[in-house]
Amino acid sequence: MRIRDRVAQLVPIQFRYERDLDPLQRLRGGFSAQQVATIFPDAVFEEDGVLKIDGGKLAGYINQALNDE
Repeated sequence: MRIRDRVAQLVPIQFRYERDLDPLQRLRGGFSAQQVATIFPDAVFEEDGVLKIDGGKLAGYINQALNDE
């Protein structure tokens, strides 16, 4: 499957950080680490029992998708 097709499977979500991290509780956009792990497992890592996205790796895939012909 082409990178473009894999990136197209990602569904953006909206979320808020915990109040301690963002007292203004601004709405943010991004991707769920659980979903990213199913499509790009190497772009996700676990820290203190929490899945997190490696933004650099995911951005690399998105950039490849943009340049995929």
